[in-house]
Amino acid sequence: MVVPTEDTVLLAEALAYVTELYRELNGENGAPSLGTQNQAVEFILADPELSAAVARWAERNPISEATTAPPRRLPRDALYEEVRSYLEDISEPPIFVPRRPVR
Repeated sequence: MVVPTEDTVLLAEALAYVTELYRELNGENGAPSLGTQNQAVEFILADPELSAAVARWAERNPISEATTAPPRRLPRDALYEEVRSYLEDISEPPIFVPRRPVR
């Protein structure tokens, strides 16, 4: 699915949201693979309600401004639940799996 859009600001906001959600879900300071990022961003852009929700999130959390404030967790709303579910469906399993506790 390719969702053409000329709104580069919305693209950047959707990518920032996907990256932030990935960090929360995985406890990693990184981003998902490019394929996963692209699929999740296209998922958001294909749905006008999700796109509007990402734009509202970006208004409250400017993505282009540097800050020294600690990061805030994403609100657990419909946007969060839908994108989270989609990310879990398309994400690759982790390379490093935590060991079982030694007894």
